[in-house]
Amino acid sequence: MNIGILGAGNVGKRLGTGFVKSGHRVVISSREPHNSKHVSWRQEAGESGDIASFEEAARFGEIVIAALPWSCLKNVLEAIDPVYLKNKTVIDVSNAVHFDNGPRLLLHDTSAGLIVQKLLPESHVVKTLNTINDKIMIHPNFKEGSPIMFMSGNDNSSKDQVRALLKDIGWTTVVDLGDIRQSLLQESMMLACLISEIQLQSPGSAFALLRH
Repeated sequence: MNIGILGAGNVGKRLGTGFVKSGHRVVISSREPHNSKHVSWRQEAGESGDIASFEEAARFGEIVIAALPWSCLKNVLEAIDPVYLKNKTVIDVSNAVHFDNGPRLLLHDTSAGLIVQKLLPESHVVKTLNTINDKIMIHPNFKEGSPIMFMSGNDNSSKDQVRALLKDIGWTTVVDLGDIRQSLLQESMMLACLISEIQLQSPGSAFALLRH
């Protein structure tokens, strides 16, 4: 599958590498795609990976992943010709957080996922991979057991696509929380995980579901 990733930071490159190794073709993207800081990633990805502009990545992807900081995500999405995202699955991994007086959600009575869906009314937004940091997005391995990943979105076919992609990068337990309104719950879970990591001094943690 062709996957376009909006972003070329830690998250974009980590996901790009994971999907290339899973047999997909990936284009990550940046405002400065020819910057020398991206050379090592392109070399590592080989023939199955490339870096381009945001619009080129959106056009390339059968599925598009929004892997940008919340502060610039809206501007990037609005700058892309909507035709390149129409009827496509768009995976939103963003979180709107500020750190004044400790980490807190920036949004109230809405969520980043809901806003992305409103920005892209002709796309099928699926929220996932936002509850963890980039270091454990690919093939998470914990001695205590397998972590759980959540997703939400309005279109069931798109969620089936995302579930398959998550399996490709090592997520064996995926729970569908419902429509995109549940992204508010996911973003709250992210905050709970982040606060837990800080208090327990345990970075790179994830939630798991314990079963009898």
